[in-house]
Formats: sequence, C-alpha cells, structure tokens
Amino acid sequence: MSEENGARREGTPGRWGPALRALRLRSNMKQDDAASRLQVSQSYISRLENGVIEPSPDIVSRLRELLQNPVHRPLVDQLRAIVRHSPHAVALLAYRDGAVSVIEASSRYRQAVPPFEAYRPGMEIADSLGQAVSDIVREVLSCGAFEGEVACMERVWQAPVENELRYFHSVQTPVFTGSDWLVHSATAAMSPAGYEAFLTRNGGPALVHHF
Repeated sequence: MSEENGARREGTPGRWGPALRALRLRSNMKQDDAASRLQVSQSYISRLENGVIEPSPDIVSRLRELLQNPVHRPLVDQLRAIVRHSPHAVALLAYRDGAVSVIEASSRYRQAVPPFEAYRPGMEIADSLGQAVSDIVREVLSCGAFEGEVACMERVWQAPVENELRYFHSVQTPVFTGSDWLVHSATAAMSPAGYEAFLTRNGGPALVHHF
C-alpha cells in the first residue's frame, strides 16, 4: 500500500501527528530523518504533523514502533525511573511557578525526609529536619542550579533524628532535559568526623562546583 492509499482523511487531525512532532523536537530529529525511518516522503511527514492526513494501518505500525523505541523515550521519564528505583535517598526537583517541588523520589528518600511537596522562598518549616532541607533548597536556588549555572553543589548538614544528632552530605546536580532544568538531589549519612573535616576543608557547610 502506498503512503497515499487509504491514508487520507482531510480535516481529521489525530494523535499521531502531535506525537511524532513531540518526538522529533525532543530528539532533535529532522522531518527527512523521520520520513526515512517511516519509509514515507518528507512532505507526508509535514502533512501528518499538521493534521491534514491520517496514517494508514501500515504506517501506524511503523509510527508505534518508532514512538515506543526506548531510545526515543523522554529524558525526564528515564531520570524519574532512575530516581524512583534507586536504593539510596535521592529525589528529582523542579522549579516551576515560583516553587521548588519534588517530582520524583526514591522510597528511601521518602522514608528519610518529611513530606515536602513544594518549597517557596521564605516559607518556614517547623520540623528541624524539614528546615534543614528548606535551607538546602534555598541555597540551590541562590547558586543558579535551576538555570544550569553550576556543575553541582555539595552541602553538609546536621539534624536530630529520633533524639540523636545525625550528620548528612547532600549533592545537588543540575540536569537539562531538553526543555528545562531539573536538579538531581542525593543525600547520604556521614560521620561526625567527616562532617567536621568538610567544614574545615571548605571553610563552611556548602561547596559549589563550577564548570
């Protein structure tokens, strides 16, 4: 069957055109490359994306295979999976509409950190562990991590956990998804000696790494 036979239904835009366009934009794929993969012409891709035509069953099969290929999966989906299934205390942070929110977190992170749906600059958190997290987020914002201006930020901190003072080392790393910046946040426990050594070595609790 040719790309034209049984494929045209003028004025009936469907889901395939927008899905293909979104794939091309996030993977920097040109129309002629998509045409080659789908075994159609470049003009066909243009008409499909503009909703002028609907694909035939044969081309739908090729489209589905192309769209479901893990190579073309959105980076943010891959990042969320990495974070979600990590055995460590890690989270993925986003800064949108003036607030920092946890968009994904590992089970260990959720067990270690109190509910932290969104942080807004200046907000107060009564819980001491929550306040420590709030302080870190404030520093992440101020150092430009959500604009990709730094390579990463290290921060050591302490907080009472079950009536015992505990020490932690967090690393905040900016990641560009192709459309916006997220921050990968990882936290691990550290010894009191390691905490003091970090303070001495770096002259304070925070260390920002630049490119």
